[in-house]
Amino acid sequence: MIGIYWIFNLVLVFVEAVFLTLTLRNYSLLRNTTVGKLLVAVSAIFLVQSISMFVSFLIWAEMGYTVNVAGPLLMISGLGALGSAILYRISSM
Repeated sequence: MIGIYWIFNLVLVFVEAVFLTLTLRNYSLLRNTTVGKLLVAVSAIFLVQSISMFVSFLIWAEMGYTVNVAGPLLMISGLGALGSAILYRISSM
């Protein structure tokens, strides 16, 4: 059974991935410029990172890692979700 800390981690990383997908969509309109290409690349890299974090968290939760691992990762996941939300807000301007 997956613990509550892992569930919160998975939700936060999913939210991060959604914001990064929206950011990627916003920046894709600029992909013909040099800066736009770089912004699309950075957004895509962060999106791949959050998807790999989601998969890793699922594996670690199934392996039975407890709050000792999930607790600190909760802070990292929260900061990642906050950062991606800010990046999305910037891309919407």
